[in-house]
Amino acid sequence: MAERDPFELDLAAALRAYLEEAPTEVRPTELARHFATAYPHGTTTFGPWRFAAIPRLAWVLLLGAALLVALVGGTLLVGSQQRKLPAVVPNLGPVPTCPPGSTPDEPGPVDQARPVGSKNMAFDRRAGRLVVVVEGGTELVETWTFDVCTNTWSRMHPNREPPGPAWKPLVYDVDSDLTLESAYGPDGAPPVKVWVYDLGADTWTEKVAPTDLTLRAYDPLSGLVLATKDGTGQPERWTYDVETDTWTLIDQANGPAWHAPLAYDASVDRIVAYSRPETWLFDIRTGTWSSSGSETPVVEPNWAVPTITYDESAERTVVTGSAGMAAYDAAADRWEVLARPGELYPNPTVYDPVNGRLVGFGWEGDVVAFDLVTREWTVLLEPSEGQPSLP
Repeated sequence: MAERDPFELDLAAALRAYLEEAPTEVRPTELARHFATAYPHGTTTFGPWRFAAIPRLAWVLLLGAALLVALVGGTLLVGSQQRKLPAVVPNLGPVPTCPPGSTPDEPGPVDQARPVGSKNMAFDRRAGRLVVVVEGGTELVETWTFDVCTNTWSRMHPNREPPGPAWKPLVYDVDSDLTLESAYGPDGAPPVKVWVYDLGADTWTEKVAPTDLTLRAYDPLSGLVLATKDGTGQPERWTYDVETDTWTLIDQANGPAWHAPLAYDASVDRIVAYSRPETWLFDIRTGTWSSSGSETPVVEPNWAVPTITYDESAERTVVTGSAGMAAYDAAADRWEVLARPGELYPNPTVYDPVNGRLVGFGWEGDVVAFDLVTREWTVLLEPSEGQPSLP
């Protein structure tokens, strides 16, 4: 190996020294000035070439230009803001595949048993199935799963069911391979407790400690579930470790409303909060909120909370409610309306990593899928009375 010349050694040492104390946002001009100070201007030898004396200002600008070219490859410039891409690829868990002979694009048997009532759902990545908690008219809670490879429902028969009403969101904890729900007691009586579903064992477990927190989203980098405190007043955000059954307060700052739906957006390593008329982004690593400047569309004008999910294929956060469906491009800070009232769209919606598309329930018991990349709709299960009309 050829011996490195003094310039290379000095530049490497300056780079190491800077990165050891580097700020969160690396600014090329500051980095260039740091190098220029560490290796002063003057006659410079680099490899076989020899340069004449370079004025300090020109030396700084030269380094700044070179570093800007190098850094822009790992940075997104959005309007007047500069957002770094996540430095660590989040662990969203293994992506299962459909077994040979599966027909995920063909409707399942129309005469199969299916759940009836309001539904909350999460996708179990290891099993490759939707976990759905259904509340009937008598507040009888049932647990179902939906196989996205065969498009068939299965009524589960766990040891027990969480009490109704089942209107709080389900959150799948990838690290623990468990589906979590915050649930009130029978007839909606407080306190709220955490219930944990193990699909492999087909068991629900009630956590002992009561809490007034609602589980909202899973953070794949920390392996923790983000929760918000129910009620009014100062918003509070907590993290929950299901394996140790411990809570940690991480945020009491002004931000979105406590009931705003949350989803982890891997494209910017932020928690996205839909809180009309604003969109918020939360850095769970620093506990700081930033308000988006984008125009936030209306998908839920009523008191109900819309569903939210992150589409890994399209790299968009998607929200659905009674008034429409919209996708948020966090990297570009831009919303796109996908459906409006009167148009067909699945609600609620969850991302299916097996087939790389959104899956949701129609108004007539049908199940449909939407590919946000190709903009194609697929009927996975027809309503028992006929074929739904697609957009």
